[in-house]
Amino acid sequence: MNFSELEKLLERSDRFRRKLQIKDGQGAKWSYTFENGETHFYSIEGVKPPEEIEDEVTTIFLWLWSLKDYVHKYVMNKGKSKAWVESRVNADPYLCICADLANSLKHGGFDPRFKSRSNKNPMLGKLNYQIPQKAMGSITVGVFDVGLNVSNPSLVVLEMPVTDDNGRVLGDAFKYLNYGLKAWEGIVNEVENAV
Repeated sequence: MNFSELEKLLERSDRFRRKLQIKDGQGAKWSYTFENGETHFYSIEGVKPPEEIEDEVTTIFLWLWSLKDYVHKYVMNKGKSKAWVESRVNADPYLCICADLANSLKHGGFDPRFKSRSNKNPMLGKLNYQIPQKAMGSITVGVFDVGLNVSNPSLVVLEMPVTDDNGRVLGDAFKYLNYGLKAWEGIVNEVENAV
């Protein structure tokens, strides 16, 4: 594993992350039945469906953590050990959260055989769309339905909380993904600059 090969992988991770910034799409529809039995229908047009965003977030967390194996190989070629990489990861509380999320996503929850790096057992919360008035094209309200057309999806703000096992919010998944990529780049640069 040389620097140019690792750089390509980091660039791929960055492309995945940038893809999350594309917010336009076919939209979403759902219904909700109230206690009185009435079912109301909701739709948002012009934004990426939540399932697609959730798929992308999951994929990026898994890919971001998979970079560790490549970084191990790279630093070993530069005379450092896997333990050196692990010490950098374990010293970074944000990267530990990324690691725990990726491992939980990969294994269908926390594996009791392995200790949480962050000791917080983080999990992804529900995706939230914040749609400012400037982003809206139209709103249609009926007796049992509400429709929103987003004409400028670039103004939509996406948030996905990361919570601990007690439900406390630790931060936002999108911010963790950005941080995680920069953290790996920092570790690689630290090795590169030491040589």
